[in-house]
Amino acid sequence: MKKITFILLLSFFFINQVNAQFTVNRIDGTTFTNNETINFTTHSNTASELKFTVQNNATTNLDFRILCSRLVNTNGSNFQLCWGGECISSVSETGIYPGFQNIITAGGNTVGLNDNFKNFSAGDGVNYPMDFTFRIFTRDLAGNTVGTNFNLTYRYQGPLSIEQKDKLSAMGVKVLNTSVNNFVGLEISKPVAYSILNLQGQTITSGQLTENTNLNFASYSTGLYFINFKSEEGLVDAVKIYKK
Repeated sequence: MKKITFILLLSFFFINQVNAQFTVNRIDGTTFTNNETINFTTHSNTASELKFTVQNNATTNLDFRILCSRLVNTNGSNFQLCWGGECISSVSETGIYPGFQNIITAGGNTVGLNDNFKNFSAGDGVNYPMDFTFRIFTRDLAGNTVGTNFNLTYRYQGPLSIEQKDKLSAMGVKVLNTSVNNFVGLEISKPVAYSILNLQGQTITSGQLTENTNLNFASYSTGLYFINFKSEEGLVDAVKIYKK
C-alpha cells in the first residue's frame, strides 16, 4: 500500500512539473500571459516585429512546437515566423512549426535565437483586424503531447486611415508608432496642444508640442489610451495607442 501511495505521489508530482513546464517571454524578459493579444497598426518594419523567447522550466528535455490555430481576415500569407532555427514567410491554419523536433533542454531557453512573428501584409484595406493566433505546446522525445498549451494572438489592427493621416498632416503631426513599450514618437511641424486620456476618459497628462518628441508611456499600465491633438487653427483629432 505504501509503495502504491508513493508511486501515485510521484506521478502527481511529475504531472504538475510537466504542466508548468514552460514560459513565453518578451525580449525584455517580461512574461506574456496566456491568451494575450498583441496589437499592431504597422507592418513590414521593425515596429511590427514581435520577438519572443521560450524558457523550458521542466526537468526533462522537451520538443517545442507552434500550431497556427486560427486566422481571421487573412490567409496567413506574408506573415513571417522565425522559430526552431528557421524562418518561414507564410503560415497556414492548423499548420505546425517547425516540421521537425525542436528540442529545448531542461532549464534551457531560446534567448539570442531571434524567434519572432512579423506581419508583412497590409491586408485588403477593408477587413480588419487581422488575427494570427498561435498555440505553443510540447511533446516528449517519443512524440507524445505533454503538459499545457500557451496561446498568443498577433493582431494587425490596420493602419491609420488615409483621412486621419491627412488630417494629422494638416495639423503638423506625424505619429510614428501606435503600439508601444515605452515611447510614442511624434514628428511635429506646427505648434499643437495634446492630452493623453485613458479608456475612462480621464486626462493623464497634457501640454504643448512645438518640435519632434517622444511621449513617455513607460509607467502606464498595459491597455488602450488616446492622444488628443488640437491645432492653433482649431483642428482636432485623436489617435488610439496600445501600451504593451
